[in-house]
Amino acid sequence: MAFNFRFQSILDLRCRQRDEAGAAVGQANQAIARIDEQTEQVEAQRLELRTQNNPNRIGHVSVEGLLSVGRYEMQLQADLAQLAATRAELVRELDRRQLALIEAEAEVKRFEKLSSNERVSHQTKMNVREQADADERSTQAYILARRVPNS
Repeated sequence: MAFNFRFQSILDLRCRQRDEAGAAVGQANQAIARIDEQTEQVEAQRLELRTQNNPNRIGHVSVEGLLSVGRYEMQLQADLAQLAATRAELVRELDRRQLALIEAEAEVKRFEKLSSNERVSHQTKMNVREQADADERSTQAYILARRVPNS
């Protein structure tokens, strides 16, 4: 008699949930990486802006140009603040998803352990049954051998 785990469908469901939770963690990590890349790009723009408009340059100074650069600098600073806020939110979401993944993995392990225990129990019962059948056959053979008259 083959072993059939009675909760196999639940185990399969929990495995799918764990895999989905793992994918969600991966997506959150990718989103954080994209935000980090955007932050690096904005920082590079700020650095380039500062090096291009070095106030120590000698020569013609355009007030309108300085104001424009100042506004652009403020916009870049606002972009950085928004990216930092978005990253913080994504980190909180990543933490939540990692917790869900840990819980899903624990559920899968519980059902795998239950399956393993039931498999061992099933195998033990099958061994006992096979031994009982072998004992019964031996007993019947002994009884038949005793009934046959010695010729």
